[in-house]
Amino acid sequence: MRDDQGLLLKTQQFASRIANSAKKHENILLLCHYDADGICSGALLSQFIFKNGGHCEIRAVSEPSPHILERIALGNFDLVLFLDIGSGTSPDIAKKLGDRWLVIDHHSIPQEEITGEFSERILNPTQFGFDGSRDLSCAGLVFFLTEKARADSSLFFALVGALGDGQDVGPKKSLVGLNAKIVEDAGSSSGLINTKVDLLFHGKDVRPIHEALANTVTCYVPGLTGNKDACLASLRGAGIDLKLNARWKTVADLTEEEKQQVLSAILPHLSGTTQSVEDLVGTVYFNNSVDEYSPAHEARDFASLLSSCGRMGKTGFALSLCIGSSPDLTNEAEKLFSEYRTELVRIVQILTASAERVVDRAHYSIILGDGILGERMAGAVCQVFSTLNRSKNKIVFLRTTTQEGEVKVSARLGKGAEADIGLMMQSVAKATGGSGGGLSNKGGARFSIAKQQEFQIGVEAQFQTPRTK
Repeated sequence: MRDDQGLLLKTQQFASRIANSAKKHENILLLCHYDADGICSGALLSQFIFKNGGHCEIRAVSEPSPHILERIALGNFDLVLFLDIGSGTSPDIAKKLGDRWLVIDHHSIPQEEITGEFSERILNPTQFGFDGSRDLSCAGLVFFLTEKARADSSLFFALVGALGDGQDVGPKKSLVGLNAKIVEDAGSSSGLINTKVDLLFHGKDVRPIHEALANTVTCYVPGLTGNKDACLASLRGAGIDLKLNARWKTVADLTEEEKQQVLSAILPHLSGTTQSVEDLVGTVYFNNSVDEYSPAHEARDFASLLSSCGRMGKTGFALSLCIGSSPDLTNEAEKLFSEYRTELVRIVQILTASAERVVDRAHYSIILGDGILGERMAGAVCQVFSTLNRSKNKIVFLRTTTQEGEVKVSARLGKGAEADIGLMMQSVAKATGGSGGGLSNKGGARFSIAKQQEFQIGVEAQFQTPRTK
């Protein structure tokens, strides 16, 4: 049973605890995940701390691994806040940090973190009957927590976090659950958010159509994503007029009939995937407080931009975009996004061309990315492979190695596959002595390179017993 009031009450309790720490000028560390949701959570909570007279340090990581916890424990921090990470690891955190920590997260958690000894230090929608993979993101949790000290941008960042985590699972790719409540209650009353159903091309209102299509990475289109010349040729070959007088048309210039022509031109390129042109159409969320040329104008685009910064190791820059952008930052942001898109396409092409790097089993596939990609790119690449026809009804695992010599595995559901990936990865990680978790539809694990056989055994065990989603 969903308990709205219970969740809001606990967010208020966390807000009071954090505000008191800020007012005492304690040393606060925000340890957030490097994707859009984690970055937005860090930006929102840092503003809350500043408004309460405090200061904080922000670091972005993949997960609170043992070596990261050891480094933090050596720091002089009075309070460590884990944002969009930490679920399932409370015993390890407590062992290193005592009582100087709180976890604010929406990922799957074991029963002992719902009602056990550490449950009071954890703020998670799962504790109150909500589905953290669709009802509310970490940024949404922080949005409720910071109610008494919100900036105008807080609402937008809550939506960016949700969209960045793929929580647009409602009709016409709309937000649902508490995310929808945020849009309806706060968005409608403030007038800060506008929505419409449109093509989901990246930069569709300011970029030429073929460039906007080439920039779209949330729906990976083989042969078109990252290749604006191929996009231009494909659209022209379909007889689509891409110019209005002397300038290139944007999506905003197209009639509904022309948009259907564009989708028809893209359709053949999706033949090797489980995606359809409907995946390129959905609800768009606009930030009315900035102009259309700002990177923070359209929530989906901004989520893609922040995640690209995080995966390219530029989380500090991503936080700067959230706190306040300038023309210089905007130009640099576009450059970073272009580099990320190019890197994503490069990695996917290498792996798809290397048959020995894709190991297919009856219920799952393992992509061997060692030496090809860094751990921060693993989730994005795994997501692309999960949309291919060969991944239908399967779970996709992508393996790579970290700079510390550990193994990092990302996991995604292929179309038609059913499982709770977050709980699965928690279970498999325990078998390796590592850490893992995630949401129902995606997750990851990290463990010692010496434990690869234990990981394989743990994965096989998951398919020998009934699995629930």
